[in-house]
Amino acid sequence: MPLFSIIVPVYNVQNYLADCIKSVAEQEGPRDWECLLIDDGSTDLCPQLCDTFAREIPGVQVIHRKNGGLAAARNTGLGAAKGDWVLFLDSDDAMAPGLLATLRRELAAHPGYDWYVGKHLEWQPDGTLTEHEGLHLLPGPFDSTDYGERLRALYRAGHWSVWKYCLRRAWLVEENLHFWPDVRWAEDWPFDLLLLTRCEGIYFLDVVFTHYRVGRPGSLLTDAKNLPKRFKALVAAQRRLVALATIEHLDTATYAAMRDAAADVFWPQARTAAVPDAGIRHACLPYLKQLRPLYAHGAEVATRRDWRLFQKMMRLLGPRLTLWLAAHAKKG
Repeated sequence: MPLFSIIVPVYNVQNYLADCIKSVAEQEGPRDWECLLIDDGSTDLCPQLCDTFAREIPGVQVIHRKNGGLAAARNTGLGAAKGDWVLFLDSDDAMAPGLLATLRRELAAHPGYDWYVGKHLEWQPDGTLTEHEGLHLLPGPFDSTDYGERLRALYRAGHWSVWKYCLRRAWLVEENLHFWPDVRWAEDWPFDLLLLTRCEGIYFLDVVFTHYRVGRPGSLLTDAKNLPKRFKALVAAQRRLVALATIEHLDTATYAAMRDAAADVFWPQARTAAVPDAGIRHACLPYLKQLRPLYAHGAEVATRRDWRLFQKMMRLLGPRLTLWLAAHAKKG
């Protein structure tokens, strides 16, 4: 049985995949890992590349599936994984050199946790690696029965990005923890919220897990045409959170912390939707209206005056007029 299962969802990244797999194959130490390439219905050369890597690199396996999105692909990987520990790696990023050797040492030195959280470096287009400003990871254990405190500690250290996590697979199986497949953008943050309902202790490691590629052209994070997809995903996540609160009988404080987290994801996207293209704004409107329950919430929105003004406009004027005014203000 492998010690680590490394789950790599793959979709139309033929120009980046080799670097990703190379970063895993060149890890120091024993081949006590499996690398699961989940080809999510790629339409470029990725299926053939995945097959080649699986043939030529011991420990690399490939699963081809119909396209269903990143969350569904990760769930496929979780279902096939056999390792003691699960790591996630996006196929346009790279695993930090020496990560697995460091984890072998750190997991043995600090046992007893289901969830370990590390750091990342931003991989700039010119090839340089830089630290992410604004994140403050305090190494060591963080134990609290207060959901909001755990959430704040997690977000101070790393925000939502599962490719900085090392998770005990048996715990995920026992608690039936998986990604929500209908959330097809920013899948990580609702998964975080779900994990936190089952975990009162997190161990923070001063260890770089991932080199995160910044600004890849055509990604959901960089293309304005994908804005409606982002809001559709936020609507799905919000519905899931409401259902979870009901099913799990979550207390008021826990749900309030979840709702603020959802709003903190929502507000930057809502501001971004104030684009000159009227067609894109119109496509976003149905989802923005469904997300009205978030308009009064959010922690980060209170930290900047311009954000608070945008929030007031959304609450008073509604999304259609607010986006029109904000878009024309940008023109001016």
